[in-house]
Amino acid sequence: MSRSLLTLLGIAIGIMAIISLMALGEGMQQAVTGELSSLSDVIIVSTGGGGFSTFGGGGSTSNGEYFTQRDVADIQRLQGVKEVSTQLASSGLAEYNGKTTIVSLTGMDISVMRLQYASQNLEAGGFLNEGEQNEIMIGYGIAHNTFDANISVGGRIKINGEKFFVSGIFGKQGMGGTSSDSLVLMSSRDFQKLTGQSNISLIYLRVYNVNDAESIATSIQNTINGNHGQKDFATATTMTSILKTVQSIIGILQLVLVAIASIALVVASIGIMNTMLTSVMERTREIGIMKAIGATNLDIMSIFIIEGMLVSSIGGIIGIILGVFGSQGLTMILNSYMSMGGSSRLTPIITLTSVVLAVTVSIIVGVLSSLYPAWKAARMSPIEAVRYE
Repeated sequence: MSRSLLTLLGIAIGIMAIISLMALGEGMQQAVTGELSSLSDVIIVSTGGGGFSTFGGGGSTSNGEYFTQRDVADIQRLQGVKEVSTQLASSGLAEYNGKTTIVSLTGMDISVMRLQYASQNLEAGGFLNEGEQNEIMIGYGIAHNTFDANISVGGRIKINGEKFFVSGIFGKQGMGGTSSDSLVLMSSRDFQKLTGQSNISLIYLRVYNVNDAESIATSIQNTINGNHGQKDFATATTMTSILKTVQSIIGILQLVLVAIASIALVVASIGIMNTMLTSVMERTREIGIMKAIGATNLDIMSIFIIEGMLVSSIGGIIGIILGVFGSQGLTMILNSYMSMGGSSRLTPIITLTSVVLAVTVSIIVGVLSSLYPAWKAARMSPIEAVRYE
């Protein structure tokens, strides 16, 4: 009895892991889709063919080249373009607590700032507001690692001799978002006033018709590449293409996680086989009696296969129930350590497909693991089995 319970527990843990990870993957898929689908009319134009990160980034270009006002004007003249805004980039001399260092400066319209960095969590403070002057947002690295003292919201930093107040501090990004750790972000007006420059590192635009986004993006690339006499000077990226890429990455990640979780099922299947083989040995005399009174090999095999199926099915059902709670626990942990931006929070989604898959897999595992013990039981000689002590 205890062997069967332990075997059942092994199946339940394997199924729980699969259900939890699939629910987590579906939740991530929906969160990202919802976040980016609302921006499907946005096109981002970057230099150097390096593409664009939807989760924020620094202000410098990948090759040190910038867009011109002519590029912006040509984009504004394209049919179907609704509005155009730019991101400016330069470097400046920052001073805080007696220490001076060179930092990368990024200037952009407030509305675009909220759009680009909406997915990033803030450690403290908030985003800049329209009309504010000499206010900046800084990355985690600037706030904690660049100067001899930590910078807090409301702190004053001198940049090129001008005083700026810290309005918000981005949380630590780590892998995939290290560029924003060293970010100094300000409004376009403050940027131009401070630096006297208009180095355009990124161009943002919205289109009237989402269905025209891809064709407009192609036109933009051709126009700007023609302006600069280079085949790959500019890359125009639509949010639709970014969404497909992110969904593909999440899908691959989900498959890898489920594959890892399936190892638990392999171990559980070995447990079922061991339990059934032991059961065959313990019930050898019963098998001999059944065969002596007319039970066929198929009858004997069916008994053990059905028994294995029952153990794995019950384990699968328990695993599904545990998976519901497990997925909730996983997302609570993830939500406490990360932010999807704004009011969005990761929510586990358990689909009918994942439940059916879990039950099917558990039954298949039960059947396959019982085949050899059932075959061994069916091959027993009734005379030797009856005489077995």
